[in-house]
Amino acid sequence: MVLGVDSLDLLLVERWAAQGLLPFFASQLRESSFVHLIAPWRVLQGAMWPSVLSGQSPGKHGTYFVTQLDNGTYDVGRITADHVGALPYYRWLDANGVRCAIVDFPHVEAIPGFKGLHIVDWLSEFQTSKFTVQGAAREDIEIRFGKLQPQGGYGSTPDSLDGHRELRRKLEASIAMKFALMKELLERDDLDHVCTVFAEAHKAGHFFWRYMDATHPDHVAVEPYLRDAMLATYQGLDKCLGELVQLTRPDDNVVIFSEHGMQANYRGEHFVAPILQRLGLCDSEVESGAAAAGYHGNPHSARASLHALIRKIAPRSMVRSLRRRFGLASQRDWQRIQVYQIPTDRHSFLRVNLRGREPRGVVAPGAQYQSLLARLEREFRALVNVDTGQPAVEGIAGQKVWCHAG
Repeated sequence: MVLGVDSLDLLLVERWAAQGLLPFFASQLRESSFVHLIAPWRVLQGAMWPSVLSGQSPGKHGTYFVTQLDNGTYDVGRITADHVGALPYYRWLDANGVRCAIVDFPHVEAIPGFKGLHIVDWLSEFQTSKFTVQGAAREDIEIRFGKLQPQGGYGSTPDSLDGHRELRRKLEASIAMKFALMKELLERDDLDHVCTVFAEAHKAGHFFWRYMDATHPDHVAVEPYLRDAMLATYQGLDKCLGELVQLTRPDDNVVIFSEHGMQANYRGEHFVAPILQRLGLCDSEVESGAAAAGYHGNPHSARASLHALIRKIAPRSMVRSLRRRFGLASQRDWQRIQVYQIPTDRHSFLRVNLRGREPRGVVAPGAQYQSLLARLEREFRALVNVDTGQPAVEGIAGQKVWCHAG
């Protein structure tokens, strides 16, 4: 049995386990083999699940972030499961007679000819495919265990106290629904391998952190129901996973993992666009920061909700056509842009508007390109955080530069 917990933070688990608030996780930290995986720090979180899924690097499976630049264009589109250029590990298990049940592994599609049970995007956080059930009736899953996405997407979660109270109820319901299904799967005798991923800790971290952390700039003092919502989500997962492990047999193998953690993130990529403008390397953008490169920074905005609806109902070719004609990239004067920002999380990736690679590239390959890279590194290394006196740039990787707010 493999149990994934999206964005379960080790520091929080260790703190609450030491306080006796997470008894199952505490027992696992004491008694089980423990491996601390470290991803290359320049790899974005969108690459994690496909890498775990396939055992391949982002350079092979081609997925880096939730939104990516379409090569040969200035267009940025949301990545869906069919973009992942690698087969999942359980495809080989199934083909070699290992009887599998795979539930809500992120960033996957249904596999033609899969002989086991495969449930795609039922209670997942980011729906990168469509809700599909192989090896059972979709209606049976919904009727017996619950309907699709009780927690809702980011854009459909109201950013209000009442909306967040409802979110806590939905996350608790989601954990209970998946536990009920997993309990039934473990009681079956016709399965050799069972795998699922619980998504609830990720969303809880994004929406509930401000209530838990009194030092956070967006902290809001609220009643215990919201103040303790983050802890309650972890406790719900602790109880659920503990009971599932109790259902296993002595000779069963159990793996519990998380692909990355969740902490307060004081990042600085919103400084990058104004810096590039002051250096005369890009125009005055339509919108500031990563949004100007096509990333919709506020997931609760009307624009983000409209984009989500269009992506859901329109063919992909139509979505790309609309984005190229009316998207943010179409509103910029690319002849005046030498460097621009591309979507990222935690880093500040820059792309040179290179002649011969970009549709309207202005920087010549060779000496001009190398000179521009050297200037970027020099200018960004010169930045100082005035509050600390320390460099504002944490590091520069190859031909990419990212900022750290310090």
